[in-house]
Amino acid sequence: MVLTSTVKMPILSIQDRGRAIGYLQSGQSVRRVARLFNVSPTTISKLNRRYIETGNVRDRPRRGRPKATTPVEDRRIRTLALRRRFITAPTIGTAINAARGQGVRHVSSATIRNRLHSQGLRSRKPARKPFLTRRHRQARLLWARNHARWTRQEWRHVLFTDESRFCLQHNDGRIRVWRRRNERYKDCCVKGTKQGHGGSVMVWGGVSEQEQTQLVFVDGNLNGQRYINEVLEPVVLPLAQNHGDQFILMDDNARPHRANLVHRFLADHHIQRMDPWPSCSPDMNPIETLWDQLGKAVNDRIQPRDRLPQLRRYLTEEWNNMPQQRIARLVTSMRRRCAALIHSHGGPTRY
Repeated sequence: MVLTSTVKMPILSIQDRGRAIGYLQSGQSVRRVARLFNVSPTTISKLNRRYIETGNVRDRPRRGRPKATTPVEDRRIRTLALRRRFITAPTIGTAINAARGQGVRHVSSATIRNRLHSQGLRSRKPARKPFLTRRHRQARLLWARNHARWTRQEWRHVLFTDESRFCLQHNDGRIRVWRRRNERYKDCCVKGTKQGHGGSVMVWGGVSEQEQTQLVFVDGNLNGQRYINEVLEPVVLPLAQNHGDQFILMDDNARPHRANLVHRFLADHHIQRMDPWPSCSPDMNPIETLWDQLGKAVNDRIQPRDRLPQLRRYLTEEWNNMPQQRIARLVTSMRRRCAALIHSHGGPTRY
């Protein structure tokens, strides 16, 4: 006995069906047209017969299983999902079934999800952004409008600064494990954690289009005096003196940054500050993207036995290896960031 394998032939689109009929009407043979479209001659022959009988090349209507929902219910499912974006499929199903009343077959959650999929709605993890009140949105929009016309030459003199905390043990949701059924708690499939994330360090850094500062490790709580002694005086002041009157310091509204003695220090040394900085606006600070990239690079190097000294070394090495070209691209995105903030009327942006 000889075994033959069957190869599934491709399905012709409506456009290809029309082209095939055109070739047949021009005198081409069925076999030649079949070779052109990589289908069997039987497919072309049936297509030609259907065109002669019906005058079109569309599929004949088929009887299938009737839909569990009506068009009106489909629109209601879509409306409920669009009005309440965090609503679940079982909740929508409960609303639809309640409207149907007793004695009518209930709609399942799978049917609800299928209707939403057909409407182009998919269940995804929501983007995490700071909670914005109306006051926050107004302040963000005003700031974006005031800086929307800044040129690249003006942005290049801004030093964007920020603090960030890095932990030895950190799960940012990107970690996945390949496992078989009933292997959830096997040693090879478990990610070990430590109480307190195994220790952490806080760092301060600053970047501009032309340069980046050294990474400053902040041990303990940061206050206004320590901000001056450990950051402003040894790091920011020399940069400001090199840039001259065009230098602008960008720091957020953290309490140590807005202390009165910090204001006096900046005024005494003629350091201009980008003020007022809108609250809850990490998307407007390019260094936030660098913190994320730095965290990914360090997490790839951390080993289970590493301690805080190794974490400090990894942070310093990865920070110093940041390409200045990458930093410059982030700084030059400020005009696009302002435009995106204006477009969203002060709301969340993609940055």
